[in-house]
Amino acid sequence: MFDVNTIAYGPNSLLCRYAAHADEAAFHSGRRLVAAIERQPPAGLREIVPAFTTLRLDFEAGTSKSQRECVVALLQGLGAHEALADEGGEGRLTEIPVRYDGVDLAQVAEHAGLSCDEVIERHLASAYRVHCLGFAPGFPYLGGLDPRLATPRLASPRPRVPAGSVAIGGEHAGIYSIPSPGGWNLLGTTEASLFKPRAASLDEMFLLRAGDRVRFVRQNEGGTRKAASDPAAEPSIAEPPDKAGLLRVLSAGLGIALQDLGRPGFARFGVPPGGAMDPHAALWANRLLDNPSSAAVLELCLQGQRLEVLRDGWLAVTGSGAPRGQSANHAFRLRAGDALEFAPRSAGVWTYLATPGGFAGEPVLGSVSVNARAGIGRGLAPGDMVALEGASGFDLSSAIAGRSIPWAETAAFAQPAALRVWPGPQWAMFGEAVRECFFGTEWTVTSQCDRVGYRLSGLVLKPESAQIISEPVLPGSIQVPANGQPIVTMPDGPTLGGYPKLGLVDPVDLSRLAQCRAGQRVRFVMVR
Repeated sequence: MFDVNTIAYGPNSLLCRYAAHADEAAFHSGRRLVAAIERQPPAGLREIVPAFTTLRLDFEAGTSKSQRECVVALLQGLGAHEALADEGGEGRLTEIPVRYDGVDLAQVAEHAGLSCDEVIERHLASAYRVHCLGFAPGFPYLGGLDPRLATPRLASPRPRVPAGSVAIGGEHAGIYSIPSPGGWNLLGTTEASLFKPRAASLDEMFLLRAGDRVRFVRQNEGGTRKAASDPAAEPSIAEPPDKAGLLRVLSAGLGIALQDLGRPGFARFGVPPGGAMDPHAALWANRLLDNPSSAAVLELCLQGQRLEVLRDGWLAVTGSGAPRGQSANHAFRLRAGDALEFAPRSAGVWTYLATPGGFAGEPVLGSVSVNARAGIGRGLAPGDMVALEGASGFDLSSAIAGRSIPWAETAAFAQPAALRVWPGPQWAMFGEAVRECFFGTEWTVTSQCDRVGYRLSGLVLKPESAQIISEPVLPGSIQVPANGQPIVTMPDGPTLGGYPKLGLVDPVDLSRLAQCRAGQRVRFVMVR
């Protein structure tokens, strides 16, 4: 028997907390809840994302409040059910070889009052359990760390931690599965590949699963370290033999990649939803050409792209830019031999190109969206050809030069309106004065912004505690690390995290934040 407390996490999700400590009892309680919910899933439930002491339940947009209230009652009833069975089993045992060459080893030793050798001995002696996967694809959150080694996360996360880094974050151990930002203390490195995005099945894709047991073994310090990530070549994105080429990349500028609606449904494996940074603009690009909303588009970052047109056709361009001679938010005819050049513009970040039927790409977990950081596809490079997914039959009368989206649907990128915010799961940890400070401040978008997260600078925000037990994170979450400077999670951001979440940027307004450049100022208001 255990208590289940449920709170709203934005307009379409619930966060359920069922334990106070991330121990074996919590692990088994969580598995019982997940198994029971999966046997009788409530109406509108889209995804279950488990963590140490919490579950996130995501619902389809439009699921009624009364339906979610029924879910709350169901969870509370399950928690009170003493006979709820744990169907998970004991899990596999995997040995992970480690070189103890981490940059934070001495700092962990100093914090623990131990020598480096003693830290290594205790780290090796512990018996670990994979409580959950999250943060990044295949990243294991490990329980069972020797309490003496517990070390707070860094005050400000590092912009990049190499794949294969073996680390400690608070009371838990973990292994970075891909190169990513991160605030854990680095003890060493491993050559084990935890995530293989091109594998044929989920079982082959992830080395570890929730419930598995892990033992670290010391690896010889000599020799040359191999890369921890899958060394196989990236999948080809050249024109497939059965697809018609439309564009050839002459210059990728500051970035071009395929995107679609993303791959929701895999957060329990640490795979972020991904998809277009500005889905509003991407959806309108498809709508201009009568495409389904799921059709793949090209996402262009800032400027400098040059594309050669290989055949007559149509192209829609939306978002912040447009090729020379064309206007944004417009569909127009292409002629073979034309060149499309995207010059610098004064505002906005992301531009979207759509073609009738969509662009062709290689699906991974049901989506062609590129997440280069995770090794899922890659950005386009000079010489790459972009192919059509298929013939759509789209055409307009020869008397019509193009189509444009309604003026009311266009965005003012230079001066976005105030962005709406829902209370976050740790709203109560931020005192009234801190919350007033957040909403009363104009925040500056820093240069440390990408598809993972947007960092903001301004006044220092101080929650009651700078760290929490890692729990599920939605895109748009406003996380506040110990340095007090907010980080807004973006579509390729972590699926679990241990920083308090003051709020959640409304999903509609997250598109507008994505179009803000470094140095731009933004402000926030509560959802009414």
